[in-house]
Amino acid sequence: MSGRNGPVVCRRGFISSAVGAAAYAAMPSWAGNIAVPGYYSKYLDSVAGKIASKAKSATDGFFFITDLHVNCNFKKSGGLIASLSGSAPVRKVLCGGDLPGAYTESFPNDRVPLDYAVDWYRKGWVDPIESAGVDVYTARGNHDFSIRRSAKSEEGCTIPAAETRSIIMGTKAVARDAVDDPANPDAICYYFDNAASKVRYIVADSTDSTIPGRRYWILRYGMHAAQLEWLAGTAFATVPPGWSIVVMQHIPVVGCITTTAEAKIFDAFRELMEAYQNRKVWCSASGRNFDFGGAGGRIMLDITGHVHCERQAFLNGILHVTEPCDACYKDYIYHSPLCGNLPIKAVGTIYEHTFDAVQVDASRGLVHFTRIGGGQDRVIHTDAARMSVGDVKRFKAEHLHGPLTWVVYDGDESVSVRREDENGRQVSFTEYKTTFAAVDSAGCVKALRPGTAMVVALDSALNKEIFPLSIG
Repeated sequence: MSGRNGPVVCRRGFISSAVGAAAYAAMPSWAGNIAVPGYYSKYLDSVAGKIASKAKSATDGFFFITDLHVNCNFKKSGGLIASLSGSAPVRKVLCGGDLPGAYTESFPNDRVPLDYAVDWYRKGWVDPIESAGVDVYTARGNHDFSIRRSAKSEEGCTIPAAETRSIIMGTKAVARDAVDDPANPDAICYYFDNAASKVRYIVADSTDSTIPGRRYWILRYGMHAAQLEWLAGTAFATVPPGWSIVVMQHIPVVGCITTTAEAKIFDAFRELMEAYQNRKVWCSASGRNFDFGGAGGRIMLDITGHVHCERQAFLNGILHVTEPCDACYKDYIYHSPLCGNLPIKAVGTIYEHTFDAVQVDASRGLVHFTRIGGGQDRVIHTDAARMSVGDVKRFKAEHLHGPLTWVVYDGDESVSVRREDENGRQVSFTEYKTTFAAVDSAGCVKALRPGTAMVVALDSALNKEIFPLSIG
């Protein structure tokens, strides 16, 4: 097999070779245990109860897990999802991508960690989840599958595009359900429908091209016109009237969730979604116009990974949410505002992993997030309240109990600040800005200047009810 960066031996052939077997045996010992440990039993019962309660009104639901980075993962979350599916009415998984780590680290050669990630993705997640009768749909992340030897090295390894596609789109559910663009085989972009619930899931590819001449991290952030036009003309344009839409891609497209510079790369995709949502015309880079004046669907949620933390924003009619990584990193502690002092992902605890059950309640304009691991539950409204500058409006949280704390933050961008971590070291934390509106302890919001804000009610455990606010 020949890859874009020279000869590449196939995955199974490499592992079965003498060199591959020796290298594989020398991998870090993160073996994990797919069987669910006893210390999860009562906890999972509680989580399943919450999911089942929300399912009474939810249109549809899925587990969302992202940024597995399996070389730094305790590898129990696939088993946890399989176990939960037996008692919670959620029968599909959306995976936001980034299966391998970023660096070869202590692995004996550059290809080994990629093979390690692929094998563990199958046996640690896909196999147990599918064996439980649950469907798996995955997006390509910016590390799928391209790795760098070290932070200063120019060396690395990349799995060829065709093999990457066969891995990510090789689940039973994708093979059975996915509709993709046969004219664009390198893009891992598709949609599938839940006709019973009237929900279309659109999986976009936020790294659908490569950087010429590189041997590592060759995936380029961005989306080609060919993919965008297929999304506009097929995936979005054919949504039946009255249906809801959930969009998934790896990299976020709004500045409050990611950096302003990264978000700008995806302006065209964000503008396409906004044109659809607001029944306008979207013009592609090649000059093609797509008129969504007669569109019948509604985007309930655009969900992503990549930044390894929990944040949400609302922009031009669309709710954008990014979720914490499942790997045992500390990013979710440093970059998830309003979540308090989150626990370290310590092995042997219920905080080893982080993912959510996401349930869409289209009739009430709500999306529920039930956390597995460190963090809290959220319910987010998908219809923005509207105010004019100078107006005052009282918000009421109907999904929380007990004394509440109220916060409001700007929906356009977040900021990075330096402060001490739990060990007294100076670390970069992410915080929200507050310039568009102000809120008092009773939930009364005053609109200060035009823009989009997020009004947040928090209970004593920091569970949240979140209201988008548009100020004109």
